[in-house]
Amino acid sequence: MWVAFALVSALSAAGTTLMLKQAVARGGAVESTVAFRAVAGLLLAALTLAVGPWPAPTPVYWRTAALVIPPEVAGMVCLSLVQPLLGTLPLFVTIVATVLLDETPTLPAAAGIVLVTLGVYAVGLRAGASPLDPLRALVRSRAGWYALAASAAWSLATVLHKVGIREVGPFAWAVTLTLGSALALATALPVLWGTGRLRLPGRDVPWLRLVAAAGACFAVQQVGLHLSLRQARAGYVIALTATSTLAATAFGVVVLGERSAPRARVAASLLVSAGAAIIALAG
Repeated sequence: MWVAFALVSALSAAGTTLMLKQAVARGGAVESTVAFRAVAGLLLAALTLAVGPWPAPTPVYWRTAALVIPPEVAGMVCLSLVQPLLGTLPLFVTIVATVLLDETPTLPAAAGIVLVTLGVYAVGLRAGASPLDPLRALVRSRAGWYALAASAAWSLATVLHKVGIREVGPFAWAVTLTLGSALALATALPVLWGTGRLRLPGRDVPWLRLVAAAGACFAVQQVGLHLSLRQARAGYVIALTATSTLAATAFGVVVLGERSAPRARVAASLLVSAGAAIIALAG
């Protein structure tokens, strides 16, 4: 069942990316990110209350919540345009989960994680560019290091998700993560980026619709992610949800007409599909 939840999370993540990309173009990155996460948090809170009483928070829950928000926000702050290097996330999560949670993958599943990582890397390659360009960016610019920092931060956050889910369940933990990160972003990013305060384009109806759609997709993504994390190893789940990059690319081709680097995308599709299939069977 965890495979189905992870794939739902991946498809919803692709929808989030598609909607958010258009919202950012109309309303700004900080404002759009805070707004869609707030919408998702409210939707998740309603779902949590609908399925039963709110779980009682424990001391471990509070400590884990305090620990998870900084790397979650740091991952978003470090997110860069060097998309291929973000494919290292499944590897980071697998390593961190092996060390901290003793979740050692089987040999076939480890091979599947490597294939997914290579496939996600290939998705972000530009037409006519060298396959080594993203790695060279580590030396030439800070962007590559930001991408690796994002992967490292989200890897730590993913491991902490397992602890939070164990304490209060997947729905309440999703609310904690989503609303907590929205509040932290709203407080910290305007100061860090020198904007002083958020400037929400409140009367821009298309922006509001895009933010609402992104929030709904993100809420579904979080439900699928946390339900699958409750049932399976973190490395396996993140490797399958990494297929969202491929789905987002497909959505971009169909909806936005983005048709660059077709050969790289075909290769990426084959690698990600093969890796996901191996993980689903071997995990």
